[in-house]
Amino acid sequence: MLTFLGVPKSTPQGITRRELLQAGAMGFGGLALADLLRGEELNALTGAPRQFGRAKSCIVLHLYGAWSQLDTFDMKPDAPTEVRGEFQPISTSVPGLEITEHLPRIAKWMDRLTLVRSLSHAHPTHCVAYTLSGIPINPLRNVEDYWPFYASTLDYLWEQEGAARPLGMPRALTLPFVLNSRSTNQSHRGLTPAWLGSEWEPVVGEFVGQASREQGFPSGDGAKAILSRYDPFDGITPDSKFQLTAMRLAEHAAKVTLPHRYSKTTFGLPAGVSGHRFNLRRDLLAQMETARRATEAAASGGAFDRYQRMALEMIASPRCANALDVTRESTSVRERYGDTLFGQSTLAARRLVESGARVVTVYWDEYGPANTAWDTHVNNFPRLKEGLCPTLDQVFPALLEDLDQRGLLDETLVLLLSEHGRTPKIGTKPGGSREHWAGAYCGILAGAGIRQGQVIGSTDAQAGYPAERPLDPKDILATLYHLMGFDPQTTRTYDHLNRPHSLLPFGEVVDEALA
Repeated sequence: MLTFLGVPKSTPQGITRRELLQAGAMGFGGLALADLLRGEELNALTGAPRQFGRAKSCIVLHLYGAWSQLDTFDMKPDAPTEVRGEFQPISTSVPGLEITEHLPRIAKWMDRLTLVRSLSHAHPTHCVAYTLSGIPINPLRNVEDYWPFYASTLDYLWEQEGAARPLGMPRALTLPFVLNSRSTNQSHRGLTPAWLGSEWEPVVGEFVGQASREQGFPSGDGAKAILSRYDPFDGITPDSKFQLTAMRLAEHAAKVTLPHRYSKTTFGLPAGVSGHRFNLRRDLLAQMETARRATEAAASGGAFDRYQRMALEMIASPRCANALDVTRESTSVRERYGDTLFGQSTLAARRLVESGARVVTVYWDEYGPANTAWDTHVNNFPRLKEGLCPTLDQVFPALLEDLDQRGLLDETLVLLLSEHGRTPKIGTKPGGSREHWAGAYCGILAGAGIRQGQVIGSTDAQAGYPAERPLDPKDILATLYHLMGFDPQTTRTYDHLNRPHSLLPFGEVVDEALA
C-alpha cells in the first residue's frame, strides 16, 4: 500500500497528478519527480494522453511579420506565375515532400520534424498575442480583456506546483529585446501576464552589441525597396552578447540598494560591495520583510517578494548572466549559429535551457523601419533569397543539431512559428510583394514528444485556405501546454476577481503531432 502525505492509496491507479506533485520532493520509487512527469509512467498512472508532460523545456522561435507559405514550406509549382512566385522546390529527407530551394539544410532535417501546412485563423494582421496567448479574437480594445502570455502562464503554473528553479535562473525569458521596442512599428499588443499580475512577466535578455553591416540584406521602406543599414539581424560584431535589463526586477528590488546604473547592466555584485556586505544587506532585508508581513496584509506583496527574491538570487549567482553571455561559447559553435542577432539569440536560448530555464521565446523582430523582418510587403523575393531564408536555414538546423548532440532535443520542445501567412497573389511593389494573409500558413514542431517526418494538413491549389485538417494557433498552444504537462482545458488560472479561466478559450491538442 502506498501513502502520500498520510493518505493511504491501495493501488497506483488511484494516484492523482496533484498527489504526485505533492510527493515530488520525496521522489517516487527512487525516480525524481521531474523525470516521472516527463515519462510514460505518469501517463500510465493518471490515464493522461500520450506524451503528456514529456517536455522539460521549450524554445519558441517566432518570425515576426510572417513568412510566405508559398515561398517556403507549401510551394505550389503548378499554380499560375502570379501565385507560385520565383522559387523552385527541392526534395527533402521525407520522400515526396518538397520545400523551397533556399532552405536546403532544413530540407535535410524534415524527417525529424512535423510540418503543419493548414494553420488558419480570421485575423490577417500582426497578432502575436493571438498566437501566443489565449485571447479569443484580435485585436482587443481593452487591456483587461487580454489573456496571459503563454510563458507567463507556464511560469505561474510551475510556481503553484512548487516546481524547483535553479538559483539565479528565471524559468521564463524572452530575447533579444521587448517585441517591437526597436522598431517604428508598435503593433504587437497583448504580450503581458494579464490577470496573473506583473510579477509573471518573463525576464528579458537584452541585446548588447553592434550591428556589423553598414549595408545589409534587401529590405523595405514604404513603397521603395532598399538595403537595410546597420540591422543586427543582418550581422553583429563578435563581442555582442545579451544582458539582463529586467527593469521591473530592479524596481521591485530597489530596497536592496542597487544603484540605478546597475539595473541596466548584467546582474552581479556592484563595484565596492563585498560578498560579506551583500549578505548583511540580505539578512537585514529578511528581517524587514518579516516585520512587514507581520504588520500589513500587502495585497500586492506577492509581486514585490517574488521579484525581489529573484533579483537577489541573480546578484548572488551568475548562472543566468553567464548563460546569456554567448561570448563564453566556443568560436566553432558560435559560427554554426551565424553572426546575426537571430543566430546568437537562438544560441543564447540553448544556453539558457541547458542552464535550467524552462521556456525561452526568441523573436526575429523588426529593427528600425516598419515592414522589415519577415513582413515582406516590399521586395519579397530578394529579401527571402538573400537574407531571410539563408539565415533561417543556418540557425534552425544549428539549434536542432546542438540540442541533439547535447542530449537535450528529446526533452526540449522546439516550435518555429509566426502569426499569419502571406497573400497567394503577388503584388506589384518593387521586388514583388505579399501582404498579410491568415487564410493558411505553416508552422514547424520538433523535439520532445513530437512525431517525426510528417506533414499535417494541406491547402488548396493556391495555398490560400486549408483543404484538410484546418488548425488554429490555439491548437498549437494546446499541444505545447499538453507536452509541458498541463491540460489546457481543465487547468485553471484565476483573474483579479478570482474567476477561474482555462488556459485557452478553445483549441485542442493536435494528436497527430504526438509521437
